[in-house]
Amino acid sequence: METMKKRHLETVQGLEERFQITSQKTQKWILQKVRSYYQKKLNALRRILDLYQERVEKNKAEWETKVASLTTQNKHLLEEQRAERRRSEEEALQWQMEKNKMLELFSKRMDALQCHQATTLQELQMTRQEIGKVQDLMVSAQEQQEAKEETERSDNKDLTAQQQAGSCSVSDQPLEGANARLEELKKNLYQREREITELLKAERRSVPPVPHCSVLLPTVIHKAHAICCSEAETRALLDKMIEDNQVALAEVRDKLDHLQNAADKSDDREKTVDKEWSNDSILTILQDTLREYEVCHVALDCIKSGENPVTNDCETSEMEDIVGRETNAHKAKNVGQQLLLLQDQLKQEREDKKKIIENYTSERSTRKKYYNMVEEMKGKIRVFCRIRPMNQSEASQGGVAAAVDKLDDYSVSVETPRGPRDFVFDRVFSAEASQEDLFQDTNRLIQSVIDGYNVCIFAYGQTGSGKTFTMVGDKDQKNPGIMPRSFNAIFDIMRDNGSKFDFKVSAYMLELYNDKLQDLLANQAGETHAQTQPRSPARRVEIKRNRKGVVFAQGAETKEASSTQELYALFQQACANRHIAATKMNVESSRSHLIVGIMVESRNLTNGSVSTGKLSLVDLAGSERAAKTGAKDHQLKEANSINKSLSALGDVISALSADLPHVPYRNSKLTQAGIKKFHDHSI
Repeated sequence: METMKKRHLETVQGLEERFQITSQKTQKWILQKVRSYYQKKLNALRRILDLYQERVEKNKAEWETKVASLTTQNKHLLEEQRAERRRSEEEALQWQMEKNKMLELFSKRMDALQCHQATTLQELQMTRQEIGKVQDLMVSAQEQQEAKEETERSDNKDLTAQQQAGSCSVSDQPLEGANARLEELKKNLYQREREITELLKAERRSVPPVPHCSVLLPTVIHKAHAICCSEAETRALLDKMIEDNQVALAEVRDKLDHLQNAADKSDDREKTVDKEWSNDSILTILQDTLREYEVCHVALDCIKSGENPVTNDCETSEMEDIVGRETNAHKAKNVGQQLLLLQDQLKQEREDKKKIIENYTSERSTRKKYYNMVEEMKGKIRVFCRIRPMNQSEASQGGVAAAVDKLDDYSVSVETPRGPRDFVFDRVFSAEASQEDLFQDTNRLIQSVIDGYNVCIFAYGQTGSGKTFTMVGDKDQKNPGIMPRSFNAIFDIMRDNGSKFDFKVSAYMLELYNDKLQDLLANQAGETHAQTQPRSPARRVEIKRNRKGVVFAQGAETKEASSTQELYALFQQACANRHIAATKMNVESSRSHLIVGIMVESRNLTNGSVSTGKLSLVDLAGSERAAKTGAKDHQLKEANSINKSLSALGDVISALSADLPHVPYRNSKLTQAGIKKFHDHSI
């Protein structure tokens, strides 16, 4: 009994020691996993913090540059303001000097006009006296003519002819005197007109072209008022003289008509040559007298109106010379011609620019059309096969050769218990193919996203087949996968076309875990160290359809990114929140589907057109049998959910490949969120 008891005690003690050892190992392993998990999150947060610090420093530098530039601009503006103030003061002083000169010139001009007006008034009075004398001579000549006509009626024809000849010679004397007087008056009037014209021309040459507003000054107005008052008196005198002249002119015309009638009657009665000569001479003298009176009348009208016979409107030309209208008109004409020439050149440049833009738009549309047509001809759904090389675990278990062999670029051969089987794909990559080789064929699809098309790229395969390595890459990013390379390609294309387009990039990142969508960019609450335990999302994400029929994830947080680094930092944040677990087939197996949506909005700076494209990158969870993975409890539930969604995905791909009228998108949230919205206008 004691021996058995000792054996039992030794057995229990051994079991306790083994249990303690196992417990310690388990605790160390769990502690190591927890540390690794939080270390990853800490590294991601550090990268995000560094990124935000760089952004803050960049913004700070930009603001400092802006402040410096604004300070410099302010200094320049202050200097320009001071220079403008000095310039305005100099111009004001110059205008004051010109104003004083104009005042002196107009004062001299007003004095000259006053003197000229006084002399003109004296000459007009003398002219009135002379016209009065001429009228007296005409009256006396008329009386003598009437007396002689009465005597002629009583005498015989011979005596009448002689008396008429003598009376004509007698009456010619006062008419000749009046004619001489009128000639003298005519010469005086024309001489005064020439003097006035020369005076006005001299004044035009002496007065510089300045604005008329500087002429209207108080002193000039005072002198002008005095001249206007005296001018009113002169005009009244001229009006009176003109009325008298018109009366005398009317009387002379009446006498001329009377003599013409008498001459016509005498021609009927008498046919003598002497009588005809006498009447013709009298008629000629009276016509000359009438012309002289008309000349005097015209001269008085010119003096009254102030008009110059040489220049029709003295005041208008005078003001034009003052303000320099001719010079300004010439300058305006030259400026107008230059403006028309520039407008024609601008119009031609606009037409050329419009043609270039139209040609560029046409070429770009053609390029976009045929580029995406070629991509569509390759197939809207393309399946690439990548052969994974053997890992260390497989090699240690005695693996010699891979079960999958590449026949050519489009087919593979798989060893099965029933013999080899061949499969055909759109492209096959061998185990030696690098990440760059794989991305070269998918890189062309990034241009389609920029052009406004929808592109979906996802990796499918069982656990441990290399899906995450192909899509994401290794941990150190020495061999980045499709996702990081796509980020770089998007911003490279944007950088090359930045002068022609305005781009805006935004992204959302979702996780489909146990048939529930979770936002990986939202802040998670209540995180625990157990990564495999289900977590409650900060907000509920649901698949909805808008009025246009576009499917979108309602409740998912969309964040903008202005660079590759920002987009990759968001991606690392999403990967840190993703569910992973260890299975028999993979140490870190993805237990959820990762859906990364990148929206690229481009606005054409030429015509303002806007296009939006989407790139969906999906890292699917592993497809395997539960028995192989050794899944239990909640991991078994995860596997069932994964297999269900992948089965629905296979049904959708089959329906799309066969062009069936009905595609079962609604069988799973994976096909709704990751595939359906990329069906129409997609590659």
